Amino acid sequence: MPATDLRVQRTQTALKEAFRTLALKYPRYRDITVKELTSVANINRKTFYLHFDSIDDLAETFVQAGADKILALIDPQDFKKNISQPGLIFDRLVTYFRQSEAFHRVILLNDDYSFLSRKIHAAVVAGLTTTIQTNYHLSAIDAKVCSSFLIHNNLTFFRLYFNGDLGLSLAELKQRLVSLNTYGIHQFFYPNQSL
Repeated sequence: MPATDLRVQRTQTALKEAFRTLALKYPRYRDITVKELTSVANINRKTFYLHFDSIDDLAETFVQAGADKILALIDPQDFKKNISQPGLIFDRLVTYFRQSEAFHRVILLNDDYSFLSRKIHAAVVAGLTTTIQTNYHLSAIDAKVCSSFLIHNNLTFFRLYFNGDLGLSLAELKQRLVSLNTYGIHQFFYPNQSL
């Protein structure tokens, strides 16, 4: 039985890598075909359909894997400690995005693939909301607002950075994001005024 599990894992890994390759090749998500996907993965079409119902089904695996990875980087088990160390989560996310930067650029910047980043965003917010609610004894609404604020800020800053819209170094980006997450927008409007 373990041999079957390894074959399944190898096949799914090959299909995921093929999807990444084709996402870099095709700016339009719908241009990826099962025929080309299976050719790049070096498997037959029938095998693809044993694992996934469609390309959309395969794409969904990136949503769950991405959300799980980001939540693990935020580390809900030690959230209070991690959030109290400004920039720690940012540094972890930088490492994560750099592991497959070209693919993450496609997900974050290309409108045709942005549905994946929106779904990842929603899944991370859902997971983080429970953590914030538990750690800080907030209402579900307040915890969701905090979670959405943190995740939206981080992903938006990475999107702007990858797109070259800010003209900032990574260190400058980190400083601004930490400031925004720590002090809110008030710090940007009134930098010399304390709260």
